[in-house]
Amino acid sequence: MKILFEFKCNDCGSVFEELTEFKRESTCECGGKADKIISTPRISLEGVSGDFPGAAMQWDKKHSEKLKQEQKKADS
Repeated sequence: MKILFEFKCNDCGSVFEELTEFKRESTCECGGKADKIISTPRISLEGVSGDFPGAAMQWDKKHSEKLKQEQKKADS
């Protein structure tokens, strides 16, 4: 399985991404040795609740469906 890793060149200092199997080193376009770096994950959270976008809506939907099913069972 290939994963997107970020590398930084030791010679020219450029940072680039490479889709590859797990490896610690790569080769830069300049021909220099590039080491894998830890990059910041790109996530976004809702401003009000701090949840992942859509997570609150998904929970609400599942909760509503569960309540409807329980109500049908209670009515039967």
